[in-house]
Amino acid sequence: MAQYQLIALTNPVPGREEEFNRWYQEQHIPDLLAVPGFVSGQRYELTDATGNGNPGWSSLAVYELECDDPDALMAEVRSRLGTAAMQRSDALEPHTFT
Repeated sequence: MAQYQLIALTNPVPGREEEFNRWYQEQHIPDLLAVPGFVSGQRYELTDATGNGNPGWSSLAVYELECDDPDALMAEVRSRLGTAAMQRSDALEPHTFT
């Protein structure tokens, strides 16, 4: 099986950082690790250590994946999002990708 890394950048809703952090650590990471193919996950808080301005994101998560088809694995994750198997948090700031 091939190995991959998934990187996720997120922000909490302002003023709800504690709730967001609790959900991410206690709910979201365990939910992802319950999906076959997710091997491990580690979360980091980002800072502006370079002094070049706001990094834009406050949280970085890196997941290790082992699977033959990462697109199929992410399709499985998307099928679980918003269900009892993978509840969303309204403390997660919505974002769009272009």
